[in-house]
Amino acid sequence: MWLLLTLLAVLLSASSGGEDWKLRRQRIMWAYEARPKGNRTDHFVREDSFYISPIQMAISKDGRWLYVVCEKRDVLLVVDAKKRKVVKEVKVGVHPFGVCVSPDGRWIYVSNRWTDDVSVIDARKLEEVKAIPVGFDPHGLVTDKDGKYLYVANLASDDISVVCLKCGKEIKKLRAGHQPFEVALSPDGRYVYVANQLSNPVPFREPPVPEVTIIDTRTNFVVDRRDLYATTILQGVECSPDGQFTVVALELPKNLIPETQIYQGWMVTYGIAFLEARPRGRVAFLLLDEMNKYYADPFELVFSPDGRYLYVSCSGADVISVVDMDKVRKILKVEDGKIGISDDTIRRYARHLALSNEYVVARIHTGFRDDGNPKNPKLKGYNPKGLAISPDGRWLYVACRLSDEIAVVDTRENRVVDVIDLGGPKVMTKVRWGEYLFNHSVISFQDQLSCNTCHPENNVDGLLYDIAIDGGMGMNVIDNRTMRGVAFTAPFKWNGKNPNLARQEGPRAAQLFFRSLGFVGEDREAVVAFIESIPLPPNRYRPLPDRPLLASADDDPPELLTPLQKIGKKIFERAYTKDGRYIPIANRCITCHPPPYYTDRLLHDVGIHAPFDTDFEFDTPQLNNIADTAPYLHDGRSWTLEEIWTVHGLEDLHGVVSDLTKQEFTALIEYLKSL
Repeated sequence: MWLLLTLLAVLLSASSGGEDWKLRRQRIMWAYEARPKGNRTDHFVREDSFYISPIQMAISKDGRWLYVVCEKRDVLLVVDAKKRKVVKEVKVGVHPFGVCVSPDGRWIYVSNRWTDDVSVIDARKLEEVKAIPVGFDPHGLVTDKDGKYLYVANLASDDISVVCLKCGKEIKKLRAGHQPFEVALSPDGRYVYVANQLSNPVPFREPPVPEVTIIDTRTNFVVDRRDLYATTILQGVECSPDGQFTVVALELPKNLIPETQIYQGWMVTYGIAFLEARPRGRVAFLLLDEMNKYYADPFELVFSPDGRYLYVSCSGADVISVVDMDKVRKILKVEDGKIGISDDTIRRYARHLALSNEYVVARIHTGFRDDGNPKNPKLKGYNPKGLAISPDGRWLYVACRLSDEIAVVDTRENRVVDVIDLGGPKVMTKVRWGEYLFNHSVISFQDQLSCNTCHPENNVDGLLYDIAIDGGMGMNVIDNRTMRGVAFTAPFKWNGKNPNLARQEGPRAAQLFFRSLGFVGEDREAVVAFIESIPLPPNRYRPLPDRPLLASADDDPPELLTPLQKIGKKIFERAYTKDGRYIPIANRCITCHPPPYYTDRLLHDVGIHAPFDTDFEFDTPQLNNIADTAPYLHDGRSWTLEEIWTVHGLEDLHGVVSDLTKQEFTALIEYLKSL
């Protein structure tokens, strides 16, 4: 019986595979609109609906056309690079992210995060002709050298979709690391490299270990997984034109060291990893930072066509760092594509803050102000993200996400010489200014980190922190928590000491994280407004409605659950065990986690405190979209939802589950994922 129910749930979830792609999108967004978003809309003004937010770019082979993905407007803008102006706007799916062009230039592919599909755009007609369903939350994508297959990194489902472009559908999924983010094709077309944003599971209080997943395009199988020890937030990935190295932009966190170390430059550093292209090759790390200045949140990488220079967008600092690859090879003693320095030297260079002036030859500032007024509409170059370079290497194009423009860099002079206005509002709203402050590192000591550093894409970085407070160093280790949909879930902090976000993002952030004055006055109000405006994304674990009917505001959201999830819901809400024992009200799941945000906003002792905790009661976290926020518990000791009870909650103090069968326990977990 249980097997039949499970199969039925799978069939229901897959039933939309062959339907009209436009109808499928409507069903996804209707299901999303029917649920609480967890955000406040009263902070928004009219202009907030018209920002564009360019995030990624691709360039045509002849260098004439720039294809710019705009995540806030749900469009692909076509820019004439010669005339430096927008010539066409193409509607795509919801919350688009990545873009690539087929080898023959005939098709443009755009990944759409909230509709879980890839837009196929006719490059001649410049219109979307269809959408191909892929995995959850698609990000980076690339075709093979012949244009037969498309590889799509699905961040929320931890896999890579392999799409047959001839038949126009996904033909297989490959298991990636945790949160695959960006992809790159080797120059010879043999391998696809996938940078995974967060760490795979590691033992409690051990350094994070994300991976680079390597796919053989001849067989479409994973052939290697390179662990990048003690790193996180792997985002940009690119292959050197000579095929010797794969380069990854990343963060090197020091989260296991008490955060007082920020004064010594050991809170976090930013760098690039150089992976030898040969199988099971060595990896070396070089920092982008200087002794007293940091270049936060590296995002995208691009090589000059001759491979001499590597450009890195440091999105938290409004800077493009220029790396001389000849000097890198000299420092790493590279011969025949092999790194020649010792393992001890590799470890030392990964922490060497005085070395970057030997290979970083320029810092190109994209952000500047005409009169020093941060709210002046003439302010340019905010939050550089995607990069593209002209075929002759003369022009570097930079997508400045929070100023709705493309900065044009002359690579001979290494400076911004022009700006392509993409047409967003010319005013800076409170929410938009808060978003910029959230994403910029200027708030912290020596510009070491931004809010985005620990909350990539407004979510979690999967790390544990020793913030050296409330008990001293080594006590009260805490897990990170998401910013998505938190507007109505106060109090904040695991011990509930911050009654609102103004307290959380003001004095507390200044004292514990930034070691600076922190956000004050209007800036603090703007950051709070931005955080409270962040919605919950769609939940991928609920079945879609049969058709996109529009419910009125007075209608209750429909009961969209699989048969297995319905069984889990009964367990979640039950008052008696299977053998008739009464479950006290205080120990029922639904008591502490009532809808719609599944938190009673109170402190509880559920028997999960550790020897280093000085608190025994913890704030009840919201459960919305909980599948996207691992690890779990206040100190992040649980990598899966199952471990909360099977490893760490054996006393039935955190709800009663000891009487459940394996199948019933699975049903409960599936229901939790659907919330």
